[in-house]
Amino acid sequence: MRRTDLAWSDWPAIRAFLRDEMICRVAIHDDPFPYVVAQSFTFLEDRFLIHCSRFGKMAELLRANPNVTIEVDRPVALLKAPKGQNTSLEYYSVIARCELRTKQQIDEIRPHQYLALDKFRPEKDYTPLEDGALQQIVAFEGQVKHMSAKKRILSDGQYSPPGQPRAPYLRYAFAEGAVMSALPDDAFDRDRFKK
Repeated sequence: MRRTDLAWSDWPAIRAFLRDEMICRVAIHDDPFPYVVAQSFTFLEDRFLIHCSRFGKMAELLRANPNVTIEVDRPVALLKAPKGQNTSLEYYSVIARCELRTKQQIDEIRPHQYLALDKFRPEKDYTPLEDGALQQIVAFEGQVKHMSAKKRILSDGQYSPPGQPRAPYLRYAFAEGAVMSALPDDAFDRDRFKK
C-alpha cells in the first residue's frame, strides 16, 4: 500500500465493519474486461458467503476461474480545504483476494444459506428454505487469501498526504449509510408476523 498513513490494521474493527456492511463488489475474471457485480454478502471471520443464480454470467465465469477480488467500502464525509487538491473523502475500504469454493448440491447450499441468513435474520423467524428455490442458485464460500484495509478518518489524525502541510479541512458528514446496525430493534422481532 503506497499510502501507509491510511493503512487500517485494527482487525477486530475491520471484522466488525465487514459484519455490518451489506453490499460488496465482486471482481471476476472475464475477457477483455473484469466483470464486477454488487452482491449481498455475509462475512465470517476469514471467509465471505455469496450466492447467485446458477444460470447466469456470474456463475459461468466463476466456474471457469474461482479467484476473485471482493471490495467493501463506506463513505463517511466530504472534506474540503482552500486548495482544490485538498478536496477528499473520509472513508473505510477493505479489499480481499479470495478463492471461491462452489456449492452446487442442495445439501451443501442449504446450510450455507442459513449461515448467510443469520446476518440478515438473526431472529430466525423464517419458514425453512424450499428445495425449488435452492435448485435455482449456486453458493460460494470465498476463503480470504489476502486482505488489506484503508481508512481516512480525521479524528484519527489522517490529514494531507505525507510531506504536505496539514490542510485545514472542513468536514461535511454524509447521512448514515445502509448498515445492519442502523436498523430498528423491531426489524429483528421474532414475532412480527404473528401480530
